[in-house]
Amino acid sequence: MINSPIEEIKSKLDIIDVIGGYIKLQKSGRNYKAPCPFHSEKTPSFMVSPEKQLWRCFGCNRGGSIFDFIMEIEGVEFGDALRTLAQRAGVELNKVNPKLAAQWKTERTRLYEICDLTNRFFIKQLESKAGKDIQKYLFSRGLKLKTIKDWEVGYAPNHWQGLLDFLNGRGYSDEEIMKTGLIVKSETGKSKRGYYDRFRDRIIFPIKNINEAVIGFTGRENPNNPDERMGKYINTPNTLIYDKSQVLYGLDKAKLDIRKKNLCILVEGQTDVLMSHQEGFNNIIASSGTALTEHQLKIIKRYTQNLAMAFDMDLAGEIATKRGIDLAIQSGLNVKVINLPNNQDPADCLQKNVSAWSNAVNQAKGFVEFYLESIFVKNDPFTGEGKKIISQEFLPVIRKIPNKVEQAHWLQELAQRIKVSESILMEELKKIKEPIINRPLDYLEDKKDNKECLEEYTIGLILSYPSIFRRQKKKPQNIFNNPDLEKIYKSLKKNKDIKSTKKDLSPQLEKQIDHLIFKIETQRNLVDEFKPKKEIEFCFAQLKKRYLQKKLNQLNLSIKEAENKKDKISLKKLTQDFNKLSKQIIII
Repeated sequence: MINSPIEEIKSKLDIIDVIGGYIKLQKSGRNYKAPCPFHSEKTPSFMVSPEKQLWRCFGCNRGGSIFDFIMEIEGVEFGDALRTLAQRAGVELNKVNPKLAAQWKTERTRLYEICDLTNRFFIKQLESKAGKDIQKYLFSRGLKLKTIKDWEVGYAPNHWQGLLDFLNGRGYSDEEIMKTGLIVKSETGKSKRGYYDRFRDRIIFPIKNINEAVIGFTGRENPNNPDERMGKYINTPNTLIYDKSQVLYGLDKAKLDIRKKNLCILVEGQTDVLMSHQEGFNNIIASSGTALTEHQLKIIKRYTQNLAMAFDMDLAGEIATKRGIDLAIQSGLNVKVINLPNNQDPADCLQKNVSAWSNAVNQAKGFVEFYLESIFVKNDPFTGEGKKIISQEFLPVIRKIPNKVEQAHWLQELAQRIKVSESILMEELKKIKEPIINRPLDYLEDKKDNKECLEEYTIGLILSYPSIFRRQKKKPQNIFNNPDLEKIYKSLKKNKDIKSTKKDLSPQLEKQIDHLIFKIETQRNLVDEFKPKKEIEFCFAQLKKRYLQKKLNQLNLSIKEAENKKDKISLKKLTQDFNKLSKQIIII
């Protein structure tokens, strides 16, 4: 007899289907296995038992029921996991004891409710007079009414408080609505209550999580009434339920086809995604208005090892593609680039010629060929200066290729194209610092927050081996996010030994130093061959790369802003800075 909604949900959902929606499971005897999604590992230690309806990772010791899995992978409380799985199982939670329901209704649940209600509000507004004009524009872009309805495209009316009044009328306070990012605090007194709608007179695309719950929105300017004071696109800011760096637009609809075709195609915009799915290309997603992130790539890896990018090949698009390629390669994905005729975006290409899109996907180029062609377009291979620049830019790319035979192929190709001896290019290639593979450190293997652990591990290493640290000629600056670790690092740079370093610091940080050294001692005893010099070099390289990547992300946003404002002078300067920084990352 089923006595609770928890048991009812368990009876209706199979753990293999639930977990299989997030990671690729492989049959292994009576159970299923996969690489653990919660820590880095080479050999799969994540096991799922269909008989017991339980899962466990023997590497990081996490495990439990379907509720525990959702709480871990979504980073949510039990109430939110319950709500997610209840929706999937078709179980009504409002039939249970009101006191229990109140306990399960967390702050996140309220935000989900507001976003869902807002989505329905925007959809309804598409039927208004202004909304009808938006529909005409969407039709002109090639979208059909069924596609618009399936993807729940809406319209934000041109009112300062239209949505705010609507949500207030449904019992939600200004403070609650503010937490969803749907309203903005007024600085000019335009609102009597101090708030106004973030989205006004815009085409609205709802952003959903993997479980098809609305968590945020993208608003495109009204093409019939553009407002140059605002960007062409604006997005929900990060909230308790929405983090743009961890969301991929359309993944809720595309995940099954990505796994089936063993290929994920990544595009830039929402319209590109809608047009693709409309024409039957259902393994296509977008990066939700942000530069591609490591976390997004980890999500893609749950479904496939193969990624093809189809970004606009304007300046910003090429920069985003190259940055995405580097990150994807570090993540272990097989990467290709889709080149469209006449620099079209996917939506335009699909509207004009579906077969051209299909051919472009089938003829997608490997990342090395993409780099080579983009470099040759900008430089003259028949001049001395041109040969120098081409080799400087392309040799680091060859260095990234793990297979020596493939390296030799591209070295030969480069030599033929610029009419230079292979032996000379080989000598130049040897001068390039070998790229550090983004391998997991043993110490980080069982940790949830690798970024924090990397910082702790680095400080522990240089405290344990101060002589190696002192011998390093260049000591990176501003690479620690943790302020306590930054203090220890600066003190160690200034002083000659641990004793002097401790005198500079508080008693609390002295204890932390002892704790970090003890951790390194433990780690050293667990491995057969511990090479501190290599470990320190690896850690500093990763921290420096992370710091530079952060600066790249900031530059990328500034480039987009300059493009929207059509500020050519700033755009040129920002692009130069971006390219310079990108080259620094490549050689790390």
